[in-house]
Amino acid sequence: MRVSNTPKRHRSRNNNPRRNNSSQKNNPYDNKDTKIKGNAIQVHEKYQSLARDAITAGDIIKAEYYFQHAEHYHRVHKLSQNNQIEKRQKNVVKIHNEELNSEKNKAKLEEKTDISSKENNLTKSDNKEIKTNTEENTINK
Repeated sequence: MRVSNTPKRHRSRNNNPRRNNSSQKNNPYDNKDTKIKGNAIQVHEKYQSLARDAITAGDIIKAEYYFQHAEHYHRVHKLSQNNQIEKRQKNVVKIHNEELNSEKNKAKLEEKTDISSKENNLTKSDNKEIKTNTEENTINK
């Protein structure tokens, strides 16, 4: 087995200690500490207010940056609203179809019970006829 005196190579690019950070652009607006949290409409409103503040401060570029983010979250909010409306409509249709099916099932059940009761009545009347016939036959003998 060969033993090497050189340090082990890192397989991952992230572990390279000689990495040059000067190639990365520093975005003055990319601040991890000021991440805006909340649902889409809250974030939209926050970016709108930040954009208005930037305009009053005279920074048009920063204002445009915030307006673009606000527009994005506005689209996200509208998309989620449309999805909720579609879900509600599907649920209403599903409930309506279930009610129709239950009514159809009730009608079928009623028909079956009517038919079975008629059959029971017929068999009872047939049994009565058979009894009367047998009684007549026994009397005649």
